[in-house]
Parts: sequence; structure tokens; C-alpha cells
Amino acid sequence: MKRREFIINSALAIGGTALLTNYRKKEIKKSENQVVRRKFDNTDMPLIALGCMRLPMRDGKIDMVELDKMVEYAMAHGANYFDTAYMYVDGKSENAIGEILKKYPRESFILTDKCPAYLVNSPADVRKLCEEQLKKCQVKYFDNYMVHNINKNTLSNYRDNDMYGELVKLKKEGIIKHLGFSFHGDPQMLREVINEHKWDFCQLQLNYLDWEVVNADELYQIADEAGVPVIVMEPLRGGVLCNLPEKAVQKLKQECPNDTPASFGLRWVANKPRVFTILSGMSNLQQLKENVDTFVNYRKFTEHEEEVARDIVRLMQVKGAISCTACKYCLEVCPRGINIPAIFGLYNMFKGSVAPNAAFMFVYNYNALDAATRADKCIKCGLCNKNCPQGLDIPKLLADVHSEVQKVEQGMK
Repeated sequence: MKRREFIINSALAIGGTALLTNYRKKEIKKSENQVVRRKFDNTDMPLIALGCMRLPMRDGKIDMVELDKMVEYAMAHGANYFDTAYMYVDGKSENAIGEILKKYPRESFILTDKCPAYLVNSPADVRKLCEEQLKKCQVKYFDNYMVHNINKNTLSNYRDNDMYGELVKLKKEGIIKHLGFSFHGDPQMLREVINEHKWDFCQLQLNYLDWEVVNADELYQIADEAGVPVIVMEPLRGGVLCNLPEKAVQKLKQECPNDTPASFGLRWVANKPRVFTILSGMSNLQQLKENVDTFVNYRKFTEHEEEVARDIVRLMQVKGAISCTACKYCLEVCPRGINIPAIFGLYNMFKGSVAPNAAFMFVYNYNALDAATRADKCIKCGLCNKNCPQGLDIPKLLADVHSEVQKVEQGMK
């Protein structure tokens, strides 16, 4: 292993914040191929950004070598926006991205972080948490900072502790440049939150599946009417729109041969004019290259492609599918360590597949999970429901999946 790679891979081993002292601030070697950008305030933002919730992993740890390569490639192509949060990757995301970004001049990248509303029990907690995050990220300010995950369970924390007021103080001090919020609630709540203060931006879950199936279109309209710029999260529905049912794949190949499922989904989101950047949780360099290429060679969405998107949704609307985005917030509170996202992901692939061996693969992959983390180990405490941005009744759905496994296994005997 090269000395440089050894240092990077060892960077988080010592207390999580080892300094790469041999790195000097350096000039970015820019490629001729730059991603398209959109104006936000007085800044040109890249239309594609690296979301740091699903960082590359190796042997159960963040792969710092791969992450370093990803950041270097992103910076070279103008995709210099990075989004992290307090709880991402079991609380290690901020340390990791901070360790990599510190070798670049601070003005060369855009860094976004979020104040975890569920941890705010007093106004003073807002500044305390922000200062902790600045230290972990090894920066003196955040370009964008937001109240994280406003929903029915965190709304009282946000309001009762005057999080907005406390963040305005930080903004006036230059500790944060732009103030916003990320949202996982219903349209009525969004209308209240977005109109009760002056926000620089909001972060919403938008994709062509949620647009047709749930209320993403209404959420976007509320932000548009309020004149609030939008950052998009989950543009590919936690990977669901990258793994389409076979009939949907064939439809896309026939109608849009120049698109992959990922590029098609990202281009659909970019077609919304209020959107100024799109977060994609990329887990390896290849995914990053593909997504960057989509916005280097950007093509606007056509009316015909809008109809194709609606057709794909109709093909995906399989009875019994679970609307899980694999955000993993449920895992933070589950006392039994149930692998909820993996269980729901396997179930959805089974329900959306037309392959003749779909049932066998469903049971085979399900039983490959650690026995202690399968659906039948749920104790129905309900803590996961409080953390679920999608409002899913997770214990009930786990019971449904367990019943489905038993039914499939019985049919295979």
C-alpha cells in the first residue's frame, strides 16, 4: 500500500480525528468537463452534490482511500458540494469528510451540515451542537446549515427551544452562511414551518415515484409558492429507482436508450426549476463518475420523458411494496438491532420482480441475514415508528414480511 493511502486509511483510527499533517492546501486540478451549476443567493451551486449518508465502506469502516478518490474526482469536475449530518454513518461521517476536505482551500468547497433537532432540549444545545460539528468537520463555518428532519416528532423540539432564533444568531456571527431545514412531514406542517420564518432554503424528498404515489408534488408546490429554494434528498428513493422491475427497465431502454435508471431519475429531479442542487448518497467512485457524467452532459427532461416516468411508476406500483428509503434512522433506536432497511429492501425486490426464481432468492437472501436481526425478532416497542421519516408502521410491516417469508418457505416444500 502506498504511504499516502496508508495515512488516509489510518486517519480515523486515532480518536476519529487524526490530522493528515503532510497534506498542504493545494490547487484543484480542474477537468475540462464541469457539471452544470445553478444560482443560489450569490453562489453558483453544482446541480449534483455528494450526500455523505452512504459513504464507501470496507471491513465495517469508512473506506478513506475510496472517499479521498471520490472527493478528488468531484472537486475536479466542479461537484464541490458535500452534505453531512450528525448521525450519518453511525456518527462518523462528519469526521471522515472533514478529514478529506481539509487539504483543500476552504473557499473551494461547499459544506452543509445539520443540527439534530431530536438532541436539542434547550436553546443552548443549538450552539453547542454546531460547535461540536465544526470541530469534527475541521472548519470554521458551514455554507449551509439546517434544522435536521422536522417532522411530527421533532416539531416541538424545534419550536419550544427556538432553534430558528438560535441559528439566526449563528448566521449573524458568520458561523453559518445560509439557514434552512430538512423536512419529513405532511403538506400542512410544511406550509406552517416554511411560512413562520424567513428561510434561505429547504431540503425535501423529491423523486418521480413519490411525485406520483405520495405527496412530493404538493410539498414542492408549497416551497415554490413561498419562493424558497429547494435542495433535493432521496432523488433515487434510496436506490429503489436504480433497481427497477424488469418491465420498467425494458420500458426505459426502449424509450430512453441514452439513460440509465439513475441518470433518468436525476434528470427528472433537475427539471424542477426551484431545485438548486441534488444530493445523491454515492457509495463508490463508479457511482460518482456516472452521476457526475449525467450533469456534465446534462439534457433537459422532455414531455415525452415525463410520460415515461409516469409509465414506470405504474409498473412499479406493486401491491404490498413498502415505501422505505433505507435512511436507517430506525436503526438508531432499535433495541434489538433489527436490520429493517435490508429486510424491507429484499421484500420490495421480491414484490417488484418478475424473475422465475424471485421467491427463492427472496428467502435465500433473507435467511442470509444474521438470525438475531430478522423480522421475527421485533419486540414491537414502536421506537422505530417515531424515527421513521416516511411514517411507516414498522413493527406491523416486519410482521407482514415475516409472514410472507413463512408463506414462501411453505410453498417451496
